Amino acid sequence: MPDLQAALADLDDAALASLRGAGLAGVPHLPASDEGLEAEFFARAYDYTRRWLLDKNGPVPDANPCVFVLSRAIHQDASRLDASIIHYLNSSADADVCGGVFIANEDFSIVARLPDQDCGDLKHIVAALKAADLHEAPHTVFRPDRGELILCKRGVLGKNSCVPLVLDPHKQLSPSDLERHIWEFHRQYTQTPSGHLLPWKGAAANRITIEALEVRISTMLTVHLRRLVGLDNVRMEDQTPHGRVDVSIVGAAMAPGVGGCALELKVLRSRRSSGTRVVNIKPEDMLAYAMEGIGQAVEYRQDTGAELAYLCCFDARCDDQDQPEVIALGKSKDVEVRRYFMYASAEAHRDAKAAADKAGILLAGEVN
Repeated sequence: MPDLQAALADLDDAALASLRGAGLAGVPHLPASDEGLEAEFFARAYDYTRRWLLDKNGPVPDANPCVFVLSRAIHQDASRLDASIIHYLNSSADADVCGGVFIANEDFSIVARLPDQDCGDLKHIVAALKAADLHEAPHTVFRPDRGELILCKRGVLGKNSCVPLVLDPHKQLSPSDLERHIWEFHRQYTQTPSGHLLPWKGAAANRITIEALEVRISTMLTVHLRRLVGLDNVRMEDQTPHGRVDVSIVGAAMAPGVGGCALELKVLRSRRSSGTRVVNIKPEDMLAYAMEGIGQAVEYRQDTGAELAYLCCFDARCDDQDQPEVIALGKSKDVEVRRYFMYASAEAHRDAKAAADKAGILLAGEVN
């Protein structure tokens, strides 16, 4: 992030300047010194405000500025200032922050808003900080109308730097584009055993759990989609009131009128490891597991304000068969269900592909 790097260098602090080598939205792992806390605080503020602007498709005309103040004792400060904790702020890029005065811990996991504050300009922010005796604390002022962040390491009278919040350019996806790219991801990483996701089948001692494989797939799918639509536009494991969304795509990265998208990923199996043994999984258990994914997709769509919801089943069962009950439930809940079969070998895939071509049909999840 070249703009943040320059601003941190301008502040002339070793710990803050260390962010220059951390990469886009990088957060350093530093000791719990004042400098380390401040470095992480500024990086988190930068990341959050960029995501906030992205959710709005850029700067918002006439939006009032707000300020985030670093608190080293967030609960005590919140009590002293009668501030209200803002839950899930890190995952809520649509939060109404304009005009507010906030205190936050260094990683933005706890953020609280001071009462009765509606700052219309920078003078109002300074007055509010002085009234709350926060004017000497490190803070950052977010100017949503200009797309700027002001870093203030030594309070309102200390040296400060202005950071332009430059958003990544991105490609916009239609639903069919998205499905095509997920299919291409499947072909590259999960259709046959590879060095990236081994193993999903095999000896008990070498197998990984369903949960671990789901995390591997969601991580790699996030990276794959970010290459297409920009780093800021695809999120992974965002916390919501109903759990963590596996993968979500913001509305700005989707075609006009489509809206955001929530993706719930499930791995289906016929067998699992039990110590040194491999034991069978009942088909009805995998059916219930997949149907649970429909409910999760519905909740995550609502929690994130998305318009689209997908259940993507990466199917490592022995039999390449649809689950009609899951498809029917998905239709009733307006959730798109896609299944991607994971073959035991490249040879097994070639045989299945030849049979599908001969029958004039597509493989599970395949997009022309």
